[in-house]
Amino acid sequence: MNWLSRLLPGSGPALNPEQQTALDSIAALPAPDPGRSHYETRYVVVNTETGPMEGGGQRLLAVGAVALNQGLLHPGDAYRARLGSAPVDALIGLIRFIARAPVIVFNAPFNQGTLERAFEHNLGSQPELEWIDLMVLMPSLYPERIAGQARMDAWLGAFGIDRLDHQDALLEALCVAQLLQVALARANAQGLATPRELLDTQSSRKWLRGS
Repeated sequence: MNWLSRLLPGSGPALNPEQQTALDSIAALPAPDPGRSHYETRYVVVNTETGPMEGGGQRLLAVGAVALNQGLLHPGDAYRARLGSAPVDALIGLIRFIARAPVIVFNAPFNQGTLERAFEHNLGSQPELEWIDLMVLMPSLYPERIAGQARMDAWLGAFGIDRLDHQDALLEALCVAQLLQVALARANAQGLATPRELLDTQSSRKWLRGS
């Protein structure tokens, strides 16, 4: 059962036929093989831009995403959208750009959580995606640089990656994509050669922190 079929008839936001068709076509895409090597995989790095809501909390203002395909960054393979008055179209555009690729974020509780709440609110459900959090993985890949979880500024500084504009979702995604390139180089050296092995390592680290 795909994520769209879990929507109850008449429940959730009303999507027009074009939007529903777009979501149906994305949901029908084959899932990528998590056992293929990093350099045969298209990863999508996603970042969010948020602002305060009335009554407290944060609301999603914009999304930025960039693809790392076969280990390479291509400036044209990117997506940026402000939610504005058309949040459904902006989020469908993001899901179309991801196209079921593994999704890379830094600080999943914030970025993944923000996106999942926006998907639920605007689309009625969440796409089935594999999320990889570099904030969790980096300490196991480079313990000699930073021993435990740290803020993004610390990891960027450890590898001389410039943070161009922390308020711009796409520029932040580009920074995280460079950090991903560094992460994949060390992951390969440690024998973690596939997305599945990164996901397993991430799960192990989360379990150890929770035990």
